[in-house]
Amino acid sequence: MKRSMIMILRSSATAFSLSFLIFQGHAQESSNSYTPMVPRESRNVSEASNVSLSALTPQLRESTPLQLGPVLLRPSLNYRYTQSDGFLAGRGNRQDSVIETIGASFAFDYRDLWSLNYNPSWTHYSNAFLEDRDSHSLNFNTGFDLQDWSMGFSQRFRKGGQALIETAAQTDQETFGTTLSASRQLTSTWYLDLSAGQDLRSTRRYSDVTQHSVSSWLRRQASSKVNSSIGLTWGYSDMDPGLNTEYHQALVRFGFKPTVRLSANLQGGIDSRKVDTAGFKKEENPTYSASLRYQAFDYTTIAINLSRRINASYFSNFNRETEALTLSLNQRLLGRFSLTASYGQRLSDYLGLLGNFVVGRTDKYDSFSVNLSTQLVNRLSVSAFYRKNENATNTSGFGFSSDQSGFSIGYRY
Repeated sequence: MKRSMIMILRSSATAFSLSFLIFQGHAQESSNSYTPMVPRESRNVSEASNVSLSALTPQLRESTPLQLGPVLLRPSLNYRYTQSDGFLAGRGNRQDSVIETIGASFAFDYRDLWSLNYNPSWTHYSNAFLEDRDSHSLNFNTGFDLQDWSMGFSQRFRKGGQALIETAAQTDQETFGTTLSASRQLTSTWYLDLSAGQDLRSTRRYSDVTQHSVSSWLRRQASSKVNSSIGLTWGYSDMDPGLNTEYHQALVRFGFKPTVRLSANLQGGIDSRKVDTAGFKKEENPTYSASLRYQAFDYTTIAINLSRRINASYFSNFNRETEALTLSLNQRLLGRFSLTASYGQRLSDYLGLLGNFVVGRTDKYDSFSVNLSTQLVNRLSVSAFYRKNENATNTSGFGFSSDQSGFSIGYRY
């Protein structure tokens, strides 16, 4: 039954690719008449506001899209084959499996008003112990002007059942996210950036979480190369079942881009958190995020990312405090190949809310990956990859070591 399902998906993928080629001929006339629109003037909003206000990205305008009246459509299709050894399928249960994933993407763009992205995927496991999964994600973004304010709105949805290190199992969940942002220029160099958001996470076997947050930033844009901000964030996390927590963050942020080859961003401050029940003490911890990107040569880019943050765990009455480091290198080879190598380390402490944030379980997760990709012909690309994952923990059943290798084939209109 599982084999017949993946055969159906393969047949569907083939038919989908052929329909692209047929439709391309019919759409050629409208495609050739397409002229990219000039993007709206930059408003120099904060990084958080940019996520909501920028409905379009430069990558979306690199190739001529399908044009359906005023709407631009960029579909794509991808097949991924993975040989996985040591896959963590449950506490203390490591399995080997071939993993086949067929994914599609549909990016809709209505002028400069809004964008909509829908990404479905279907995953088949050769190991009968693992369940086949499908996932769906939907993202909507829009930006508009309201008198002296630059407004942004985004809506996110995701449904899936991927395996998580935290739960050591395939975890079915649905997530919804909403963000409203507003930015206003106060003087020639000072800006006010506001945002409010709500995130909901629903699972079958673990705690459901609803999180609300609002933030306010006062930003000084000294020049196109330097900016700095001070901000306050308030948030409330409702865990069901479990204890609720309230938090406040006092933050500073710096952005620095002296040349086109070098850019850096730094954000840090204090996270003050308290269980919303009498008898619990307030816990204060540093929180930060930092990124550095350097283009050493024309086809060589190095990136470093650091972060420390606290989120609600999937387990009832626990928060997860995470420190993460990522190093990556991107190199062009022989004029047509792209090589990407990355290393990441993540330290996670699970803080018990009933014990006033006492550390219980501790994980140390290391990962290394390398990917080599190229474009065969127009719109068709292939890649080969290898990934090594390890998780060391003080709790039995959550540690593992896994090797994954495989290839992917993608078509993008």
